[in-house]
Amino acid sequence: MNLHLSTFLVFLLVLSGCATVDSSRKPMPITEVVKLSKSGAESPVVIQRIRDSRTTYALRGSDFSKLKANGVPDPVLDYLQQSFVDDLDLSTRYWVTGAGVGGCSSCYPQPVDVDTLESGYGQVPATPPGQYHPDKPQGTPAWVPYPQQVPSAGQMSVSDIEQMAKDGVSDAQIIERINHSRLTHVIGVGGTSAIRTQPVAGLSGSELAGLHGQSVDYPVLDALQGQFLAQFIEVERLRYMNLGKAPMK
Repeated sequence: MNLHLSTFLVFLLVLSGCATVDSSRKPMPITEVVKLSKSGAESPVVIQRIRDSRTTYALRGSDFSKLKANGVPDPVLDYLQQSFVDDLDLSTRYWVTGAGVGGCSSCYPQPVDVDTLESGYGQVPATPPGQYHPDKPQGTPAWVPYPQQVPSAGQMSVSDIEQMAKDGVSDAQIIERINHSRLTHVIGVGGTSAIRTQPVAGLSGSELAGLHGQSVDYPVLDALQGQFLAQFIEVERLRYMNLGKAPMK
């Protein structure tokens, strides 16, 4: 068996194995993340607790600023964003390959209301876990605008958004521009060709939190996070569709 074929078969076996899940585990409430952070626990300790619980959170852009105001340090914010992106990458892979985890509520990013520090299906209103959508990966939050509109306003960077906010451009105008632009320097920053389990989150949690201190309002942060995730999903969809299509040699 040639190298290319064997590698692709191993990849398919990994995919089929990943769909085996433990639906009995209980996600860690977001309030515990805040309590640990406020208790003075070091960032690696907080991150390990979240990792051990295998919990991810569907956080909007403004949530990172609110969590930081509640004492959650930057490394933890970055982990929360990265783990969210990792889960969306996995759900996109399942969507493309026809796999899934069904209605396992603990297997998806948990809906969050940071204002009340509540999280989890049944606690925060959200699309039921595992509900099938032919046009998006299961578990994608309803506030992520995917499928996305075809960008018609060119490219836009995070620095552009920050500058527009400082220049006094209205939130509505900035959001309109975000929703019709292709974001630069935040998508595919870890490469788009390699098989990997942890794509790089080009827009970090600490960066989103820091933008609020640079005059960027919450609605703009929410729009930015939504577009970032929508464009990320599309790039990953195309990447997984193309895997294995190269000629076997």
